[in-house]
Amino acid sequence: MASTTRPTRPPRRTEGIDQLSAYAAETLPFREGHIALVSCGEGSPVTYLHGMLGNPGEHAFLNALANNGWSVTAPSLPGFTGSSEPSGLRNLHDWVVAASELIDLAGVTGHPVVASSVGAMIALELATIRPEAFDAMVLIAPFGLWDPQDPVADPFATTLSNQRRMLTADPAASASFFDDLEEMPADLLVEHGVDRYLTRSASAQLIWPIPEFGLSERLHLVKNPVTLVHGAKDAIIPASYLNKWEQILPNVVGAHRVEEAGHQAEFDRPEDIAAIATSALS
Repeated sequence: MASTTRPTRPPRRTEGIDQLSAYAAETLPFREGHIALVSCGEGSPVTYLHGMLGNPGEHAFLNALANNGWSVTAPSLPGFTGSSEPSGLRNLHDWVVAASELIDLAGVTGHPVVASSVGAMIALELATIRPEAFDAMVLIAPFGLWDPQDPVADPFATTLSNQRRMLTADPAASASFFDDLEEMPADLLVEHGVDRYLTRSASAQLIWPIPEFGLSERLHLVKNPVTLVHGAKDAIIPASYLNKWEQILPNVVGAHRVEEAGHQAEFDRPEDIAAIATSALS
C-alpha cells in the first residue's frame, strides 16, 4: 500500500515578525509536541475555540472581543494553525480528550467560551462529560447535528476557491488564512503554506464524514447557558439548524441570525459577533 507523506512545519521563527504572519505569540508543550496560543486584551477572561479556519493570529474577532473588555485566550487545537500535527487522534472522542487537556494546560478551565464551527462541536461534546470545563457558551454555527432532509454541505468536496466562499460570505474576511501576505518573509511563506495545508487536513479529519456521532442524544447533559449564532449566508450548515439547536439544547438563552455573515460569522462580522458575545457572557 502506498504511503502518503504529510508535510512538517519548519522550525518556528519568533523574533521580529508580525503577529498575523506568525499566527501565535506563545507555544506550550502538549504531549510530544506543542499548542499555539494567542492572547490579547485585559479584563474578564474568555476563551475562543476556533473553527475550520483555525486561529490565524490576533485576528479581527479576537481584537473585537478585547475591545469589549475581555482578556481573550485562543488556543489552536492539535493540527491547526501553529500547533503540532495531531498524534493518536483517531476519532471525535480522542479530539474531545485532547481539548480537555488543552484547556487545562492553557489555564482557561471554567471560563466562558466562544466556540465556532468544529470548535463548537468539540465544546459541546466536552460539556456533556465535563460540565465544569466551561461557564456560559456562545456557539457559532456548530457542527454535530444531521438532518437528511436538509443536509450539511461538505466543504471539502469542492475547490479551494469554492471552499473559501463557503466559509465566509466576504472572501476578504478569510484572507489571513487563504492568502499569503506580500510583505511576508520567504521562510514564513513556507510555514504559512504548511499551516494552511495541515489545518485543512485537521478540519477534514474532524468533519468527514459529516459528523453525526450521536451528539443529539447527549445534549440533555449540557447545563451551561448557551447563546446560538448563525450566519444568514452560511453555505455549509443550513439556516434551519439554528432552530434545531434551539429546540434540543436544554438551556438556550439566546439565538441570533446575523445578516451578511457566512459559516464563520465572526470573520465576516467581528464587531457584531463580539457584541453578541459580550451581551451573552456579561
